[in-house]
Amino acid sequence: MKKVLCICAAGLMIAALSTSCNKKCECKAYAAGVVTATTTQEVEKGKKCSDYTILVSEDPKSGIECKATL
Repeated sequence: MKKVLCICAAGLMIAALSTSCNKKCECKAYAAGVVTATTTQEVEKGKKCSDYTILVSEDPKSGIECKATL
C-alpha cells in the first residue's frame, strides 16, 4: 500500500510541475479594439504572462495583452 501511495504522490508532483512551468505567452496587439498583431513571447525567469500586458485603454481595447499558452 505504501508503494502505491508513493507512486501516486510522485505522479501528482510531476503533473503539478509540468503544468506550472509555462514558458511561453501569446501576446496580441490591439488598436481601437482590433487585433493588429499576434506574437509568442518567451517568459523570463520569475515573471508571468500578465507582466507583459500593457493596456492603454479598455474600451476600445488598445495596447498589448498577453496570456499563457497551453
